[in-house]
Amino acid sequence: MANSIVRAAWVPDDDPERDWELAADLAVVWVRRECAEQDAAGVLVVNAFGVEQQIPSLRTFAVEHTVTTPRAARSRVGSGVGPVLAYVPDEKTLNFAVGLARGSSLAVVESIGGFPLRGWASQLGAVDLTRPDEQPAGLRPEVAKAIERLDFYKNNGFGDQFGKEQAHRILQSLQSAGALERDVVLGVLAARGASARAVRNLGKLIDGLAH
Repeated sequence: MANSIVRAAWVPDDDPERDWELAADLAVVWVRRECAEQDAAGVLVVNAFGVEQQIPSLRTFAVEHTVTTPRAARSRVGSGVGPVLAYVPDEKTLNFAVGLARGSSLAVVESIGGFPLRGWASQLGAVDLTRPDEQPAGLRPEVAKAIERLDFYKNNGFGDQFGKEQAHRILQSLQSAGALERDVVLGVLAARGASARAVRNLGKLIDGLAH
């Protein structure tokens, strides 16, 4: 999945003073540039229709291009239309947006309350639009190795007993090494093509280790 995105960018939710309109504006400017370079129409993906009406730049972008949600029919936008902008997505919406952006570009505005994107951005080498000159941070070797193992067991969404047991063992090993970061693990798995169900189930396993 990671290899299917040509270019990626994100606006991290890491500054309580940053206005949501500014965050959206940064993503809109980047996606518009990608649309121009690729001579393609863009797609705005939101969790629910109406969200785009609250932000002027998103409202304008939706008029100029297309807006959709995971619950809308996929025929609304087709597949591989062009650059995609995902605004404060949860794991399901992010997964949907990644699918639409295959072979093109994707920009995401993060909301910690939706789905943390630090791991996702690291895996894809996404440009931080608030710090465009900085290089994306890489993964610690032990985390990268654990992710490879988790990726191998993700096919059943960590919903079967065997998958849960294997994931639990890997996560415990990370925890013992002091290297278990929930947001990073879930974000990287999402970038590697894990389903929204797999991400949710893995999140529950990680949360269970905290008790």
